[in-house]
Amino acid sequence: MKNIFIFFAFATAFAACNKNQGNMPSPGGNKITGKWTILSVTVIPHDSTGKLMNDSAVYTEPNYYYFQFNNDLTWLENLTPDLSPAGESGTYSLKDDTGFTLVNKNLPSQPEECKILSLTNTSFEFSHQHPTLYNGVTPGFLEYIFRMKR
Repeated sequence: MKNIFIFFAFATAFAACNKNQGNMPSPGGNKITGKWTILSVTVIPHDSTGKLMNDSAVYTEPNYYYFQFNNDLTWLENLTPDLSPAGESGTYSLKDDTGFTLVNKNLPSQPEECKILSLTNTSFEFSHQHPTLYNGVTPGFLEYIFRMKR
């Protein structure tokens, strides 16, 4: 059940906008470029006003889950143990040292605005929010916090 929830969370979380043709590769690279192994994902439920609804849940991930951010401003999220990566992918654009936008190539209608919580040479944490309906009627959002390492 946990794996189904995590897959659903990742798939819906990165339903993102159309490819921005204006993105230019970063010639000198950027701080998020590289392969980042996902250590855990924390899910925090909020109501529509931002008030915390319940306790957060932390999901420890298998060591083969990762994000790959490339210098050409493309990304891949791999959630399979296979040698050939499979999963969500698309483009990204850096806003500054505090945020970036993910664009999913399969669902190009909603960009995912992400906030960089911490970033070093060996660790990376970011968050984003995804709207939801609790019990199918009560609006709110889920906040996802990804904790990763190189």
